[in-house]
Amino acid sequence: MIRINITKNNTRKTKSFLDKEEFIKYLKSDLSFHGVLKIANDVWNLNVAQKINFFGHTFSIQSKQRSGNILMNGK
Repeated sequence: MIRINITKNNTRKTKSFLDKEEFIKYLKSDLSFHGVLKIANDVWNLNVAQKINFFGHTFSIQSKQRSGNILMNGK
């Protein structure tokens, strides 16, 4: 899981994504970006606390966590 801060006009929201494909769907639907694959790759490959700007939006990585070994129903 990756948490990405998205800032525009001094308003920040934090979104969580399980994988890059989910992030790409978000970019296409909520932000209507062109060149979504390049933007998604550039943002996804950032290190924590790095930032990058696209079309008036600033993207920064809040955290990256591996989502391995998830326990379900006590098993």
